[in-house]
Amino acid sequence: MKKLFSAFLSVLLVALLPVSAAAESLYNSEISVKSEILYLKSVDDGTVIFDKNATMRCAPAALLNIATAMVVLNHVSDINATQFTVPENINAILAGTNSATMLFKGGEQIRVVDLLHCILMRSAADASITLAVGVAGSVEAFVGLMNEYAVSLGCDNTHFVNVTGLDDEEQYTTAEDVAKMMEDAGKNETFCSISLVQTYDFPATNLSEARQVYTSNLMLRSGYTSYYYSYITAAKTGATTNAGRCVALIASRDGYTYVAVVMKGAYIDDDNNGVNENYAFIDCKAMLTWTFRNIRLRVITDTTQTVGEVAVRYSLKYDHVRLVPAEQITALVPSSVDTGSVVFRIIEDQTETEVSAPVKKGDVLGKAEVLYGEQVLTTVDLVAAEDISFDLPGLIVGVFRNIFSSPVTVLLLLLILAAAVAYFVIGVRYDKKMGKFRVIHGGKKKKDGDSE
Repeated sequence: MKKLFSAFLSVLLVALLPVSAAAESLYNSEISVKSEILYLKSVDDGTVIFDKNATMRCAPAALLNIATAMVVLNHVSDINATQFTVPENINAILAGTNSATMLFKGGEQIRVVDLLHCILMRSAADASITLAVGVAGSVEAFVGLMNEYAVSLGCDNTHFVNVTGLDDEEQYTTAEDVAKMMEDAGKNETFCSISLVQTYDFPATNLSEARQVYTSNLMLRSGYTSYYYSYITAAKTGATTNAGRCVALIASRDGYTYVAVVMKGAYIDDDNNGVNENYAFIDCKAMLTWTFRNIRLRVITDTTQTVGEVAVRYSLKYDHVRLVPAEQITALVPSSVDTGSVVFRIIEDQTETEVSAPVKKGDVLGKAEVLYGEQVLTTVDLVAAEDISFDLPGLIVGVFRNIFSSPVTVLLLLLILAAAVAYFVIGVRYDKKMGKFRVIHGGKKKKDGDSE
């Protein structure tokens, strides 16, 4: 167990409550994965549990439909009553692209709610184009809205050029940015409910009969035991040659909520059974399972722990003041970690070495890093643990202490003492007539007639 926790925390940088730390972690080698990009972050407090290449630019595939759907939901007030018309040249637009489609016909009139089911459940390119043209008048204008949406969420490494998710050198995102979009989408009830539908009864239109739409997200289907995960509350999948197999989702369990993103997942027959396995699903499930089993919100510091001490001047009763954490801090850490599991490393250049009385309990006197093993979990202010009053005897002692603590002062006092000894004990005087110092025996000037 100790090996497990050490391995985890050697790659875990957590962002903590109530102070913030670097929200960045590294891939946890305790879990065997085949996907090239993984990211898992707490929605509750921003703690990053897994980060493997999360800032590496990658083709978004149909994960961009998270942005597509959110732009539509932000611009269409009534998705059940609003209809859009499929562009007449839809077949020409998608010819030779190998895109997933619903085989819509040009001129077909479809409700927005139905189109949203098609893009979130099946990544249907013809549905995406119909939504784009219906909302913004053209695909190009709609892509502009998607980019504006991404920028509004702080997705600095994302750029869209189409609504289909087809690979393009100018189109890219990162797992970290996808997580931001998914986290935002997870706040929208309509997005969440549509993204979790497994089978949708698509109604008849002016040109087509009713049909059924099945989700491509096998993590939602209990029959696929190696993929199925019952705690998902919102999700989107994608796949292209450059993006590999992808999935982004939000999962909640036991009061904890995480956003997870896997990109460039392998799609291989790993067990030689004649069926390719989607490792985006497998790796995502592994991350979530491990995290929900092992990570808990724990108190890692409290205000009674003595972290260090600082010297105090001008107090006879106290020569130092104890330093304690300014506040109780909780963090998402392995379940066995508590206040006894962490150590403090005082940041010397941000901590006082000596203070003058009076000192008030709670005065901030320094800062320390909180560590588990060699891993910095967070930093915390250090404050005085008690009141220390000023007193006159302490002042006197402090003054003398200051005097004798200075090498220059000590040297000067020694010179004065040496001069006094020379004057009063040895009897050294300056003789103006002779122009030099003379030693006068007994400290008195010798009278005429005295014997030598």
